[in-house]
Amino acid sequence: MLRLAKILLLSLVALWLSPPVSAQASATATVERLNSTLLAVMQEAKSLGYQGRFEKLAPILSESFDFPLMARVAVGKHWDSLDAAQQEQLVESFSRLSVATFAARFDGYSGESFRVAGEADQRRNTVLVSNELVKSGGEAVPINYLLRKIDGEWRIIDIFLDAKYSELALKRSEYSSVVSRKGFDGLLGVMEEKIATMALTGG
Repeated sequence: MLRLAKILLLSLVALWLSPPVSAQASATATVERLNSTLLAVMQEAKSLGYQGRFEKLAPILSESFDFPLMARVAVGKHWDSLDAAQQEQLVESFSRLSVATFAARFDGYSGESFRVAGEADQRRNTVLVSNELVKSGGEAVPINYLLRKIDGEWRIIDIFLDAKYSELALKRSEYSSVVSRKGFDGLLGVMEEKIATMALTGG
């Protein structure tokens, strides 16, 4: 009896110490769903054209990313000085610029594939999903995603290119500088110019 109780106790301890598999799987699922859409867009890139890629990517990116949080972090301390209408306008422009960037980056297909290499718990209840774009020759390009659970769903809040460069940190540095020099309208102008350029050139 004591032996059975000890086994049950050890089993419960092991279960308590083990990582939450379902939560981790859902974080991975968010990235895998994004990868699947990106691959489909790449394979149809030429026939879709830039606008077609933008329209096909917009829904999945809106579901996969927490653009409002990312926009707020990107402008840093300036966020609190914006009124509600300006904050909404910033989030809208930030979202469109993010989709435009993906539509411009993933503009062709040469036998690439995606591979989720693993995931790890991070600070502040976030999960880093190690993800790779595998080229036809076998070279793997790291595109890692940092996710946080928001309203029961895992959402991407940052991208790490080459597994080390935080895109959100780069944007924060750029946007904070623009707002300091040109104000809120100046930042919107810079963002809209980038969107227009990508739409015009397809990248």
